[in-house]
Amino acid sequence: MSGDHLHPRPILALLWLLFVATAWSGPAQAASSDATALEGRTLRTIRFEGLRRVEAAAAKLGLTSREGRRLALSNVAEDVQAVYGTGYFNDVQAFAEPAGAGEVDLVFVVKEKPAVRGVVIKDNESIGDDDVEEVVDIRPFTILDEKKVRQNRQKVLDLYREKGFYLADVESELVDVGDNQVDVVLRVIENAKVEVRSIRFVGNRNISSSLLKRSIETREGNLISFLTGAGTYRKDAFEIDLLRLSSQYFDRGYINVRIDTPDVEISPDRKYVYITMRIEEGEQFNVGEVGFSGEMPEDGTDLADLVSTKPGEVFNRSKLGKDLQRLKSRYEDDGYAYANVTPQTQVDASERIIDLIFDVQRGSKVFYERIDIVGNTKTRDKVIRRELRIYEGELTSAWDRERSKARVTALGYFETVEITTKRGSQDDLQIVEVKVQEKATGTFQVGAGFSSAENFIATAQIQQDNFLGNGQSLQLSAQISSLRQLFQFRFTEPYLFDTLVNFSFNAFNTETQFRSFIRSATGGDLTVGYLLTDEIRAFLTYNLEFVRSRGSDGSVSGQPAFFPLNNSGRISSVRLTGTYDSRDNRLFPTRGMFHSLSAEFSETFLGASENRTFQRFRGFARFYQPLPFNGVFKVSLRAGYLNSTATQALSPAEKFIMGGINTLRGYLPFRIGPERRALQNNRGNAGLDPYGSSFTFIEGGNKEFLANVEIEVPIFQQVGIRGVLFLDAGNVFAEEENFFYLGGDVRGSPCRPGELLVFPDGRDAVCPNVTFDYESLPAGLFWSVGFGFRWFSPIGPLRFEWGIPLTRRPDDPAGPLFEFSIGNSF
Repeated sequence: MSGDHLHPRPILALLWLLFVATAWSGPAQAASSDATALEGRTLRTIRFEGLRRVEAAAAKLGLTSREGRRLALSNVAEDVQAVYGTGYFNDVQAFAEPAGAGEVDLVFVVKEKPAVRGVVIKDNESIGDDDVEEVVDIRPFTILDEKKVRQNRQKVLDLYREKGFYLADVESELVDVGDNQVDVVLRVIENAKVEVRSIRFVGNRNISSSLLKRSIETREGNLISFLTGAGTYRKDAFEIDLLRLSSQYFDRGYINVRIDTPDVEISPDRKYVYITMRIEEGEQFNVGEVGFSGEMPEDGTDLADLVSTKPGEVFNRSKLGKDLQRLKSRYEDDGYAYANVTPQTQVDASERIIDLIFDVQRGSKVFYERIDIVGNTKTRDKVIRRELRIYEGELTSAWDRERSKARVTALGYFETVEITTKRGSQDDLQIVEVKVQEKATGTFQVGAGFSSAENFIATAQIQQDNFLGNGQSLQLSAQISSLRQLFQFRFTEPYLFDTLVNFSFNAFNTETQFRSFIRSATGGDLTVGYLLTDEIRAFLTYNLEFVRSRGSDGSVSGQPAFFPLNNSGRISSVRLTGTYDSRDNRLFPTRGMFHSLSAEFSETFLGASENRTFQRFRGFARFYQPLPFNGVFKVSLRAGYLNSTATQALSPAEKFIMGGINTLRGYLPFRIGPERRALQNNRGNAGLDPYGSSFTFIEGGNKEFLANVEIEVPIFQQVGIRGVLFLDAGNVFAEEENFFYLGGDVRGSPCRPGELLVFPDGRDAVCPNVTFDYESLPAGLFWSVGFGFRWFSPIGPLRFEWGIPLTRRPDDPAGPLFEFSIGNSF
């Protein structure tokens, strides 16, 4: 059996109450056939016969007859209907039996509906069992409910239509498996997937078809529809598309536009859909006068400054809607939560103008009665409440609610954050509901990659950004490549002991391969911060590192006498940092700014080695601006200055060096910086060998500047793939060089190309011929452009980028340099 014919109609037998009487004394008497003889007697018991899976208490729900009360036939008739109405039974009968001494027992004899043993999905070739089972809510070992079977049949059908199988059908069948059990079989008739082949507009003289197509969700199919979902036709989604099309016209002044019901044609092979929409645009209207009436703001604010709709411009319904919301929010910020702003319009059809009058009725002031947090199954209430800028007992404020929503969203713990209001226990009270939908904040990542700069890269990371629901961050990570090794543990508590104090602890062991040396470091830092305002924080960090620097190639390694490249030391520093953060999301920002200024002091009185004393000053400025179609424009500026007070030359390991995916893309990692020449010690003694040869190494500089500009746009939004175009510019400057200026043909070299070097023994050597002219660098900076894509995958953000150096030196890559990284750019 299929379709709606799931069962034969159940038999409802309401029998006359049978009276079986026996004499209480004397000879037996015949039974009376009059059921009314029992009416009025006291009900001793009510019992059920035939129950197997249904509890008696569930069957009794809704009964009007009660034990201890008088029996009434009209009540019994209603009770039979009530028992059947529970949906558990195919048949219900009622009997009454005398119980002696003027009492009677009421007995319901029932036949239970079969139980569901399981749900079987058949012939679903295009959509997997897991996806279908997600929408099916019939559970095994429950009593069969025909209505629920029909509902689940429709759910599966809706799923197929959502996936583009517009001609699909679903049949339901009950298979008896014995012991009063059935299997519910849902058989899918998929037919072919229907694809939207074309969308055509007729009558659109003033808005192009391409713009109208971009404004709707329904898309024409293409070669990558399997990734984007384009080409899927859903009737319910298309009805919303009609509203989107109307909005395009309303926002351009065509207030009388008419869009007819679309013609949907299916191709003869039933594989494609052709959609045609006929539009009557009507005339375009402009805005006439704009005025205000009613109760004006108490502080004398000119409401005209809040309204973007101006006289003489084309009427725009969306702009009008935003104006209404802006006016209402302005009054709510003063506590008038239920202020009513009504646009009164007067249309002059002959002149094609619309006069607007915003009428305002403030109402009474409203206070927050209660703030409820819902949806946070893991995150504790306090983690959310401490980000809110609305408080119980205060006047309502739309601005503060928006700020609160932005701050909770910026935590990065939730998929969605919604803040809604409703009337409280009195007219002047309001209840706020903060509804969140949590997302996974813990990740376990194991990954590998390859880039032309670092060759093989392996990473592993365990991270929990909302540890135990307390808003704490815990991270253990490792990274190994041909250029670096990193092992790190980090813990952050943003509100120490529920105060405005921030605390973090970081321990690490790193080894980084620069061009001319290897820097190894083991250490950690402690940071204490304080929230000065919603956007401004101050931090104090103590850092302790045990550093070793050693030569990285055959010409330098094993040269302990060349101190700048081969030395050990201890950094013990204090760093002061101030930050300004107005980003809308700390993990994936699309709007706002992040700025940072820091000053670090490594001194002997703090425990630093004499060869590791310095003062380092750095500044960051980052800007984020949303673009159309979910794009983001990003700018990052960085500058740094290092002042060495070491008794010996400060190791290059502590200086600024650039190059690579995190600084200047398109250049090999750690290849941008001032170069030096030095005599090589071939004898291994304590002094420099006057007979040794010379070599060039990147010493690093004491000044740096870096600028990164990016445009990030979605490519496959559904799977989190975004494309990026970038422009990088930056350089590192030596002590004798100024910012944006380079001196000398070879940066910092004691000789010029082709110049003869004379050593103490009379030997000579020719200075290398460096063909790159550093003086030709635009603004003294290296420049590069490039492209790439980013995948916000389940294991974290992955970056795949190709950089092209514009100011290329002889040893720089000739073509695009591919690099791979795990993590955000900036």
